[in-house]
Amino acid sequence: MALLQVEGLRKSFGARRVLRDVTFGVAEGEIVGLVGSNGAGKSTLGDIVAGITPADAGVMTLQGHPYAPLSAGDARHLGVGVVEQLVRIDPELTVAQAVLSGTPQAGRPQAELREPAQVLLAEVTLDVDPDTLVGELPHFVYGLVETARVLAEDTRLVVLDEVSAALLPVEVTRLHAVAGRLSRQGRGVLYISHRLPEMLELVDRVLVLRDGVIALDSPAAALDPVRLAAETVGEPSLPEPRVATAPVRSGRDAPPARASTWPVPAGEDVALRVRNLRVPGRVEGVDLLLRQGEVVGLTGHRSSGVQEIAGALTGELPALSDELVLHGEPRSLGTTADEAALRLPAYRPDDDAYGVDPGETIARTLTQEPWGALTDIRSEIASLRGVIKTVHRLDVQTLSIRTSFGALSGGDQHKLALARWMASAEDVVVLHEPTRGLDVRARRQVRQLLDEVTADGTAVVVVSVDPDELAECCDRVGIVAGGRVARWIDTRELSVDAVRDRIVEAATAA
Repeated sequence: MALLQVEGLRKSFGARRVLRDVTFGVAEGEIVGLVGSNGAGKSTLGDIVAGITPADAGVMTLQGHPYAPLSAGDARHLGVGVVEQLVRIDPELTVAQAVLSGTPQAGRPQAELREPAQVLLAEVTLDVDPDTLVGELPHFVYGLVETARVLAEDTRLVVLDEVSAALLPVEVTRLHAVAGRLSRQGRGVLYISHRLPEMLELVDRVLVLRDGVIALDSPAAALDPVRLAAETVGEPSLPEPRVATAPVRSGRDAPPARASTWPVPAGEDVALRVRNLRVPGRVEGVDLLLRQGEVVGLTGHRSSGVQEIAGALTGELPALSDELVLHGEPRSLGTTADEAALRLPAYRPDDDAYGVDPGETIARTLTQEPWGALTDIRSEIASLRGVIKTVHRLDVQTLSIRTSFGALSGGDQHKLALARWMASAEDVVVLHEPTRGLDVRARRQVRQLLDEVTADGTAVVVVSVDPDELAECCDRVGIVAGGRVARWIDTRELSVDAVRDRIVEAATAA
């Protein structure tokens, strides 16, 4: 008998039918992976199972009994817990209160919560003080706090919705250990993820959601990442991932092999040169060279200094350098009002509809000039045609450009917001996790956006914890450790898989 059985599930949002006839089961002790393209309805399906969203039709049973939760709280009471893709926790709670919320211990004095919370935090290998306020934590650990909370609940089934999207490989390993522990306890796990290679290492079975139905139900052992990626987007085969994002350079024009190489030829194609970058207490001396049209990745552990390097380049953190030159002009670092201070524009996928009004239409969101501004009809028609072209090019799942931005799937919101931001990109920009939470087809579309801007000479710094993202998007990848770039990996002569393996190996050794 299945732990969870779903039969004929249907769900529509207005005229858009997301789930048409979804049927599947999860057995006790089984970890089932759920994949699908952006907008396929994975999170909607997870939300229905977790009681967050009601289905329009269909039936579910849990341990043989009818299961129709009225809310997430009702689902938890019946034995189903969830860690959502966009985790929101009251910032005024302590970590201990957050972990034990919804359990019989909730509401007890902090002193009584500290020890049991510490045990649960150790289970997910999250080293934080239980007395810390949630609002003081970096957002990437929220998913692990929520996972600890689910462990505290008496759940029979756990839905993990893209929890690994913002985690380092070592943190993903810890998350997988938690999922394995749940499985050995006889609980079921529904694991939703776009990171296909890592998912196949964990799950027992894979469900592919496509066109509103389960298009594939297969043992994980019978699949590989390439075939699964093709099944996800409904293509018989996918084109080989490109080896590089920019034309291969050779000889003296090739970028330096290591960050310590100095001096560097300062030809006309150099966009940014930084020598001996320092952020007191975090970054101890980094040399960076970015050429026009180049995509350079930076990655490292949370305490490596990689985020501080990015913060120094965007002017968010005070920093020092021996030399800083942007397009041949000397610049300075820091957060002062100095007009010569370097403040590179940065893009970050966040939780507030990616920095745009979720109630605004797609058309207004993507229109460059203020809506309603006096203009001629030809310009307005051209602008709307540009919006329609962008929507089609990025394969956004919508029936109209008058659809509200917030009604789109998270992946479609991400793609459009990034396209909107990149349309005004120039010189040198910093992108944080530009393909986070995107399916294989959407990742290719983001790479195309990068190709377009780099073809015009824009240089891009990609800051990410995802080795696949770095391998697919970057010409070079710097592994940051101990406040320095410990190693550069040149991606241009290597396959994506080879680059990914080198990044994981270097990051683990750092």
